[in-house]
Amino acid sequence: MVADKKKTPLRSTPARKKEIDLDAFAAGAGTSKTTTDTVYPWDEPHIREDVKKNIPLRIPEPLYMKLKYIADHTPYSMNSFILERLTQEIEDEIVKLTS
Repeated sequence: MVADKKKTPLRSTPARKKEIDLDAFAAGAGTSKTTTDTVYPWDEPHIREDVKKNIPLRIPEPLYMKLKYIADHTPYSMNSFILERLTQEIEDEIVKLTS
């Protein structure tokens, strides 16, 4: 005998949030955020310097081979070379975007 799968009923409307949320939203109407209220994603309290994130990086093969050559002929690893150069570029761009 085949067991019947339990299906969750579809809702015609999403569940409503508490009225407190709506009241808080309405209370903020007409107020504008000042630049001192801005908290950037990298300044959030849960962001940690010791946590490392991976991003896929697709580069042309000749550029990859150049990077590998640098890593083979200097004290840098491929990752440390990219990270050192990229960090300053990111910081410069953030200054432009946030000032």
